[in-house]
Amino acid sequence: MTTTLIGSKRHPRVAHRRVPLTERQRELQLQRGLWATERGERLALPVDRLSDRTVFLDRKLWRRTPGLGVHRPGVKAGPPVTHWQRRVLTFLRDHVDESIPSRWYYLVLGHDVHVSVRGDLHAQHWHRGWADPFTGEQEEAPDPSFGTLRRTHWVDHECRLETCPAQALGPWETALSLLGSEGGFVEHCGWLSGGKVTDAFVSEEVDELFSATASEYADFDFHEVGTSTQAENNNDTALIVSSGIARATGTPTDADPIYRNAGTITGDATEIWEEHLLSNNLTGPSALDRSLTGGQAVNAADQVTYTHSLTKNPEA
Repeated sequence: MTTTLIGSKRHPRVAHRRVPLTERQRELQLQRGLWATERGERLALPVDRLSDRTVFLDRKLWRRTPGLGVHRPGVKAGPPVTHWQRRVLTFLRDHVDESIPSRWYYLVLGHDVHVSVRGDLHAQHWHRGWADPFTGEQEEAPDPSFGTLRRTHWVDHECRLETCPAQALGPWETALSLLGSEGGFVEHCGWLSGGKVTDAFVSEEVDELFSATASEYADFDFHEVGTSTQAENNNDTALIVSSGIARATGTPTDADPIYRNAGTITGDATEIWEEHLLSNNLTGPSALDRSLTGGQAVNAADQVTYTHSLTKNPEA
């Protein structure tokens, strides 16, 4: 039997993460009378019975907490992080011997440490056409422009889908009016992944320090999703299997010592997004981080907002 002081986890265990809310299920819910009414419109609820709104498809699928909103059992608000080690090292440095932190790092790592770097991924999933299982309410899409869908299909391209959305929905103005006519509810996916960033990003930092222009360092704003469950690797510079959906241009936030970037991607088919990439351009490398997501089961016009947080944490 092996025991550890702290369980090392890079992904939370969410048993029903990949259970989808499909268009067919939505139609069945309306037929079964499992709906709420808003402005005279019937809105499907993802529940098996109105008396217990935590159950869907014979699973305990929903919970609602003040900090997380609507989420699935097992979702975590944030990564498992402790701070007592730094506090102890800081106390020993200030009150016993100033060389203790560096000696500790040499003992554990073989070298001193001045700044540690980690990446964490969070997400929220907007289910188009469904209502909140607890309140019956809807809200507008996080990205009312449905930008990644337009840049994927309302351009010259060889479509990977049997029926291209641009053919099914017509001109973009018509499609946008139709897409924007329905609300949805937000499922809080919480913390999806955490750990090391790519070696390519480390190399990029060195290159940017050498560069006279350093123009790319501030451009890690682009989010992409894929469908592979292959394990994360520090050498990943691209997704293993891209979804084919155009990258979303995210919004950066300076939350010193955290660089945070949030981008919203619109689904174009029924599939499961298993991996996420944050890169510094619209089409190629370098990648800051490739992360497994635990699986977001999306339908066409669903939206998932991914938020990547890069923490550069000073050591003791």
